[in-house]
Amino acid sequence: MKNRSETGQSQRQPNRQRRKTRSALLEAGQHLFAQRAVEGVTVDDIVAKADVAKGSFYNHFDDKNAFADEIFEDIGRELELLIAQNNEAVGDPALRVSRALCTVLQYARENPDRTQALLSLGDRRASPVSPLNDGLSADVGAGLSTKRFSQVGSECAILSVVGLIAVTVRHVLSDAPLPDPVELASAMSAALLRVLGIPADEATILGIESASAIVASGARC
Repeated sequence: MKNRSETGQSQRQPNRQRRKTRSALLEAGQHLFAQRAVEGVTVDDIVAKADVAKGSFYNHFDDKNAFADEIFEDIGRELELLIAQNNEAVGDPALRVSRALCTVLQYARENPDRTQALLSLGDRRASPVSPLNDGLSADVGAGLSTKRFSQVGSECAILSVVGLIAVTVRHVLSDAPLPDPVELASAMSAALLRVLGIPADEATILGIESASAIVASGARC
């Protein structure tokens, strides 16, 4: 008869192997979705990349769409957490939005594969009411309710922020020659704030402040 410690060890080993397999699948999916759209990736591609049996995929995920959703949500949560951390002591909605853009840009520079996968799965973020946009929605709502933002409605403001951040990140991940990342971050932050109704001079100052605090300092992403 096995003693208690042997039984506990035998139970932990399958759990450890299960976590290892799940991790391998998610890592493989992230890499593949960074290169191709969901429609261009098959379950066979995923298990081959992860080097696991095909049946293992369905032990962890119902189908490819559920698998893609989990990768998207995992990366999105990571980014939302970083934005929240970088904005923890910031009350001004304009500065919070500006720093959010800089955080995503810095994250893209440090995590190009994960960021490209997020963009590839970006149709799941199209709705401004997506749970992944809760923080952004709150900041935009605060800016509108206090008249910090003007000349734009809530939905338009959220879509403008999401769209401009996505365009900036795609540019960073492209093969095109890039300007200094601090200059790019400050310029795009200022442009975003101007869309939200912040005066040009103030938008420029806030953009420079955000880029200096997050991109120039290499804030951990």
